[in-house]
Amino acid sequence: MAEAESQDVAPEPILAEPCRHLRSKGMYVYTDNPDEAHEEGDTTAYWCLKSMKDFGPDDEPVNRPDCRNPGRSCYEPL
Repeated sequence: MAEAESQDVAPEPILAEPCRHLRSKGMYVYTDNPDEAHEEGDTTAYWCLKSMKDFGPDDEPVNRPDCRNPGRSCYEPL
């Protein structure tokens, strides 16, 4: 039964490096490293340099996980 349960769990998506346009205040004030992992409950406010808003040019939200998706039309690796 343990094998059947382990097969039901979807594998974690493989995320690329963060988009070069992803920004947060911590990058300027605390010199956060964009490659460092953040906690699950991350409440950091992010914005995109292309749109200067909390949503990207593709009208999708800007945050660490979403802006590491190479499938987004606006994604550009570091």
